[in-house]
Amino acid sequence: MFGVLKSSPLFSGLDVLEINLVINNVLHQIRNFSSNEVLEFSGETVGKAMILLEGKLRGEMVDFAGNSLKIEDLEPPQMVAAAFLYGPQNFFPVNLSALSEGKILSFHKKDFTRLLSSDPRLLNNYLNIVSGKVQFLSNKITFLSFKTIREKIAYYLLNQLRSPGLVVEIGQNQTALASMFGVARPSLARSISEMENEKIIRWERNEVHITNILLLKSIIGR
Repeated sequence: MFGVLKSSPLFSGLDVLEINLVINNVLHQIRNFSSNEVLEFSGETVGKAMILLEGKLRGEMVDFAGNSLKIEDLEPPQMVAAAFLYGPQNFFPVNLSALSEGKILSFHKKDFTRLLSSDPRLLNNYLNIVSGKVQFLSNKITFLSFKTIREKIAYYLLNQLRSPGLVVEIGQNQTALASMFGVARPSLARSISEMENEKIIRWERNEVHITNILLLKSIIGR
């Protein structure tokens, strides 16, 4: 059951035997969920530490008009709302829904605190997870501050750029990107086409070739 946790950032540095030992020393629960089920709503208190064991979840913000913006997709063995378990504002910032059926391992806050106290490696790993989430959210806020689709595309590509050859690997299609950007797919496709016509980028299925990085940077004022 807990074999998947060997690759969890929370249990980095622990072997399977050690993971089973620390988990079985504190109270925990396994929750099953169904596809399309809404597990948590924005504004609800985060009272448990949760680790996704099976399935896929999505965190979305929904405005008063009912429009949704994908913030993050979660896959095993990621933690859920790790940065919101402690602190005075420990509320879910997004709606959490299931993209498929699956299972979640959960600990009440006091039991999770005992778990972290049982091994310095766990505490250090958790602090790294929280720091990473804060950095992720900071980047997301910066991304959302851009008003135009061109700006969003430019910021996304520059932050995904890892290759000295100016090629960005895209792990999702334009429909998924449009959802992440919070825009209509035809609008995204039109902006991409305009940037291709201006010789700024060349979009080829699962990768984007940046043909003029200076122009790309100028779109967001870099």
